[in-house]
Amino acid sequence: MKTENFVRKEVLDLEEKEYAPKKEELKDRCDLSLNINPCGVSPRVLEKLKNIDPKRINHYYPENTELLNEIAKYTSVEKSQIMLGDGCDGCLGMIANTFINENDKIIIPVPTFHRYEFHTRIMGGMPIFIPMKNFELNNEILNSDNAKIIFLCNPNNPTGKQIKKRVLEEVIKKFRGIVVIDEALADTTNINGFEFLNKYNNLIIVRSFSKTFGLASLRIGYIISNQEIINQIKKTSSPFKVNGIAQELAIEALKDKEYIKKSTDHINRNRDFLINNLKKLGLKCTESVTTNFLVDVSNICENSKDFVDTLKKRGVLVTDATIFNVPENIYVRIAVATDEENKKFIEVLNEIKFSSNR
Repeated sequence: MKTENFVRKEVLDLEEKEYAPKKEELKDRCDLSLNINPCGVSPRVLEKLKNIDPKRINHYYPENTELLNEIAKYTSVEKSQIMLGDGCDGCLGMIANTFINENDKIIIPVPTFHRYEFHTRIMGGMPIFIPMKNFELNNEILNSDNAKIIFLCNPNNPTGKQIKKRVLEEVIKKFRGIVVIDEALADTTNINGFEFLNKYNNLIIVRSFSKTFGLASLRIGYIISNQEIINQIKKTSSPFKVNGIAQELAIEALKDKEYIKKSTDHINRNRDFLINNLKKLGLKCTESVTTNFLVDVSNICENSKDFVDTLKKRGVLVTDATIFNVPENIYVRIAVATDEENKKFIEVLNEIKFSSNR
């Protein structure tokens, strides 16, 4: 039997990819390649983990009402507008399963998070890539006829740039299809698309507990939209999508305001530290409001792959930004890490820059 004879065409056309460093690569390494919380896990989450009711493990797990109430309070929306999912990526998958048909046109401004393309292609949709100008969203995205969905990332991964509020509302208002805004990186910023929910009925917002809240391996996130859209997405979702332990721990993460503030302060302070020091080395960086940003490395290495390989040999991991559909292969994505890792990264770069100038 040839397995490929039984596999959907959309699956056969996909490439196999790895999205995180292997465990052995992380040993004794300085890792600025992953968008995770460098402050670790909330003390309240760890304490709750020690005292989980065994029934929460042994029984099936419907959506946790207390968690929905906490999210509603955190986001200032109605509980009925919220739906849980297995991380931001799982939420994007549910949205794609609900709305994307074969040959549907899906707009993806680039560079941006690569999983929008994946979820489009796996459903047989046609991704329409619209290049940004100077990494800024522009009105050209409104010129694609008959597009069903537009995926926006705010703040954007990998640039860290915020979409101007005026531009964002214009897109939501004028686009004739569904606008999906991925706010996975918004919790440490003042970005808040929820204010548009009651004004426009074509908006879906996705958020995550993986970044600011430090629960990446638990795979939990949520969708916020109007009741009609939520009801349709629920039809395509498994009732067992998010495990009960993740839901219990997400409640504690939301309640730990001190931890959220500590994480936000760390990310903002260290992002500014990294960008300021990179500029001193003559490197151009995107203006980020969150944990990640792009760096143009063309005055150190010939291309982004060479730069990533050079750093890896010195024990530092960063991300080659070609995966995000950047316009040239001269960019890498940097994600804020611990104080020690950030300092080591700058030290290693200084050494590379010095040796290249000799």
